[in-house]
Amino acid sequence: MKNFFNKKSLPVLLALFTFFLPALSFAEDASEVVAKLQRKYDSIASIKAGFTQEVTSKGMGATKSKGNVWLKKPGKMRWEYQEPAKDIIVSDGKTIWLYQPDLNQAIKSPASSGASSMATDFLSGIGNIEKEFIVILSAAEGQYHVLTLTPKSEQPSLKKLVLEVGKYSYLVEKTVITDHFGNQTSVSFTGITLNSPIKDSIFKYAPPKGATIIRP
Repeated sequence: MKNFFNKKSLPVLLALFTFFLPALSFAEDASEVVAKLQRKYDSIASIKAGFTQEVTSKGMGATKSKGNVWLKKPGKMRWEYQEPAKDIIVSDGKTIWLYQPDLNQAIKSPASSGASSMATDFLSGIGNIEKEFIVILSAAEGQYHVLTLTPKSEQPSLKKLVLEVGKYSYLVEKTVITDHFGNQTSVSFTGITLNSPIKDSIFKYAPPKGATIIRP
């Protein structure tokens, strides 16, 4: 069985706004930036975007996949992979499903479990960055600001989360999750659309007939 949270950790979500500041002032300014971003994301009800995901594993090398994602408060998400495999990840905020058509199996887990939850809770309206993470703000790189988040409480599949945030949009355009084994999952977002109507029905999922149901 595929390792769900190591390979499919979904990141999702915060941002920061800063310039080249003295190192001693980073902690204070990071707190101010996170507060501004919390207010911004509090105003977002839904997000649609395309994504490109790259998983780098010490044992397996690198793999790349693409697809589309829908996120809606509170706690709803749908990830549809288009290539190379057509995996689907769906959560209604209570249960999360991962369907793998190549194996004809569906993995069913509580939505509150794993790194996937911590990476998406903020966007979906049930998380708080400063409560859950230690925040370090780095100098700006090109058109992005870089924010490094370390969980305050140990998470089995999440050691560090790095966010690349547009300087002027305040939107997260790339996330990089590192686990305790040094494996990384990066997700880059394109064509981000905010607050467009999304039907709740797309966050409901029933596996195909004949699929093997796995409950970790």
